[in-house]
Parts: sequence; C-alpha cells; structure tokens
Amino acid sequence: MKRLFGSFLACVLLAACSGVPVRSIPKLLQLNSQLLEANPAEFMVALQVDARMVPPPSAVPHLMIKVTPSDPTAFAAIDKKLPLQVAVANASTMGLDAPPLGRRWLIYSMPANTQTDLQSIQATIRKAKADPNKKSGGTLGMGVEQDSLAHAVTDPALVNTRWETWLQTKKADGFFEVWSGTPAQLQAKGNSKK
Repeated sequence: MKRLFGSFLACVLLAACSGVPVRSIPKLLQLNSQLLEANPAEFMVALQVDARMVPPPSAVPHLMIKVTPSDPTAFAAIDKKLPLQVAVANASTMGLDAPPLGRRWLIYSMPANTQTDLQSIQATIRKAKADPNKKSGGTLGMGVEQDSLAHAVTDPALVNTRWETWLQTKKADGFFEVWSGTPAQLQAKGNSKK
C-alpha cells in the first residue's frame, strides 16, 4: 500500500463544476492528503450568502467522502455523507473578511459525531497504507454537498443571489475559495442528476 492515495483522484464536487476559481485548483489537488491528516475540529466550510437567506435547520451541507480501494481486501469501500453544523457571522471571523453590506457568513464545522466518523475513516486508510501485504491504489472522491441549502431557497429574490463557498482544512492555512455561483445553478445541477 505504499502508493495508496498516490494514485487517488481528488475531486471536489460542489454540486456544480463551474465556478471553481483557477487559483484554488492547486489547493484542491492537495485536498486528498490534507483531509487524511486534517484535525476534524479545524475542518470548516464557510458560505457567504445574502443576509436575507435563513436556511431551515435541517438544510445543512454534508461532507461527502467516497473511498474505493483497488484491493477489496485492504478495507471496505467507504461512501459517507457527514453532516456539518452551522454558525452565523456578520463580521470578520476566523480569518474570513467581513462580508459586504447585506451579506453574511454561514460557517459549517463538524459536530462531535462527525469528527469521530472522519477520524475512523482516517484510521482505516492509515492502517491500509501501513500494510505491506496489500496492493496499492484506489480512488478518493470528496466534496461538499449543498443541494439541501439550494433547494431550501424558495424566495425568487434569493434564487439568483451569489454564494461563495470557502474551505479550511487546517486552521494555520486559513480559508480558500472553492466555488461561487447561485442557488439556481445548484438547483439546476441537482435536477440534471435526477
């Protein structure tokens, strides 16, 4: 398993492929190894949205992780949607700039159960990597699903407002932008998958 994750494909899907800033691509390509070493308490997703948007409590993003080993005996394939919890900020916080007038941050972090789930996934993969008797390789797909938030936006005045999605895997590195677009674009992408 020496090359496990050396051949892994890191793919961040934010319910739409367009809207990913070019400057973020190098960071996104490193995301697979960063996630495997990340402290779950420091992993966060921040959405900058119109201040009028108030998502229902049940509409939260999920961290999606899908790991398929090329050697099925290495470990069982993993396909998880890990729920995130929300905090709201109208000023600069945690290294994020203050949002412009009329906008705010929705900051999602991992609750204790989700942190435990991620630690379990990390431990499973580390164990497989350390076993010299297993074949190397596999695939890693991960992303942030925010379809439930987009579908929660029913006010026509908010459907075409801009969303910015920022990600932090390590507190010392801070946040970087990974996607921008509108709830309408997310809804259209979600509908095209059906």
